[in-house]
Amino acid sequence: MNPVATSSAVLTFEDWSFLQARLLWCYEGEVAAANRRMYSPRNQLSAWWLQAGSVTVRRRGQSWTAGPGEWMFCGPDSLHQEFSPDARILSINFKLEWPSGDSLVDQILRVPAREHPGLGRAARALQRFISKRFPEAHIQLRSQPAEPTDFFEMQRLFSAWAQAYLKAMLAAGVVPARMAGLDARVLAALRELDRHDWRAPFREKSLAQGSGLSAGHLDRLFVQQLGLTPRAYLQKRRVESASLALANSTVPAKKIAYDLGFSSASHFSHWLRNATGKSPRELRSAKPLRTRPTG
Repeated sequence: MNPVATSSAVLTFEDWSFLQARLLWCYEGEVAAANRRMYSPRNQLSAWWLQAGSVTVRRRGQSWTAGPGEWMFCGPDSLHQEFSPDARILSINFKLEWPSGDSLVDQILRVPAREHPGLGRAARALQRFISKRFPEAHIQLRSQPAEPTDFFEMQRLFSAWAQAYLKAMLAAGVVPARMAGLDARVLAALRELDRHDWRAPFREKSLAQGSGLSAGHLDRLFVQQLGLTPRAYLQKRRVESASLALANSTVPAKKIAYDLGFSSASHFSHWLRNATGKSPRELRSAKPLRTRPTG
C-alpha cells in the first residue's frame, strides 16, 4: 500500500524505522541574491525562520507570506519563492520520506515562532553545533568529513528539531501521510536494499530468496505495497544519491560515479542523462530558473 493521510493508521516501531529522516543542511544568514527570487524545483522539505525581511511563496495559484519572527514551512513540491533584499533566515532543508518516495508532510504553512518556542530552541542548538563543527558547510553539509560522534550528535539534534517541527504541524491540523504496515518479507528486502553496496551487482533472485519468495512474487508484493519493483526502488535511491551529491557538494563527479558503482565517468554520465534528462555537469552547474511568480 502507498502512504495514506489518515489518523487512524497505527504504525509499529518497525514501520516507522523505514521513514527516511535526513538533514540536508542547516545554516543562518542572508539569502544569496541569486536565490531571492526564483522558481524552485524541489524534492525536499524546507523550514525558514525569518530573522529579518520577508518571504512569499506561491504554488498552484495560492500564496503565503512570512515576516520576522515567523517560520515558513515548505513541502517537497515545486514553488516560486521571493525573499526581500534584507531577508535573513535560519534555513533547515531535510527529508522525511517513506520508501515509496512519498513525503511525510507536503503542506506549506506559516507559523509564528512565539507559539512554538521549542522549535526555535531546537533549531538554534542544531545550527550552533553545525556552525561550530562544520563552519564551511553551508548547503554542502552532506559531503563534510565527520567523526562517528559528530554524526550521532547531529542526528540527535536533528531528531529533536524534527519532533518539534512535527508537533507544530500537528497543532496546525496537518495530518501526516502514514504508511500502512508492510509485509514482513518486503521489510526484510528493504533492509537489504538500503544496505546495498553500489559497487556490487544487484541480484534480485538472491534478494527474493532471502525473503523466502520467488523473484516474481517479491516483485508483485513491492508493486502492491510501494508502487515500484525492487530494482526500480534501488534505481530511485541511486538517482537520488547522485543528484543530491552533485547539487549539494563539490565532490568530483568522477568520485561520485565510483562511489555509486560506475566503472567510468562516461558510463555514469550516460546513465544519469537517461534517468534525469541531464548530465552531471548540468545538474551541478544549473542555476535556479528565475521567473516572475504567477498566480
